[in-house]
Amino acid sequence: MSKSWTPEELAAASAAMKAEGHMSYEEFCAAPVLRLEHRGRDSWGRPVYECDGRLYVDVDPRRSRQADICTKQGNAFDGEPCDPVPEGTIIEFVPARDTWDF
Repeated sequence: MSKSWTPEELAAASAAMKAEGHMSYEEFCAAPVLRLEHRGRDSWGRPVYECDGRLYVDVDPRRSRQADICTKQGNAFDGEPCDPVPEGTIIEFVPARDTWDF
């Protein structure tokens, strides 16, 4: 069974997370979540994902790099990368992030 945090403990932990360069608890709770379901790879070999009918692409799917997610121009599977997702968006890959081997 987990322990319930007092408001003071939660505030202290949140401040410590923020001081280390992470999201605070409040920012984490307010952050949008994008649940990306893998749909395949486009003609450039980049992984394409879908969330709520919108297509997204990881423009730099190297395993050693952070995901760089953008929408697809015209919502077309082979469309060019368009708009980056807003900073602070929490990305969840289903079933997992598809990366290149290098």
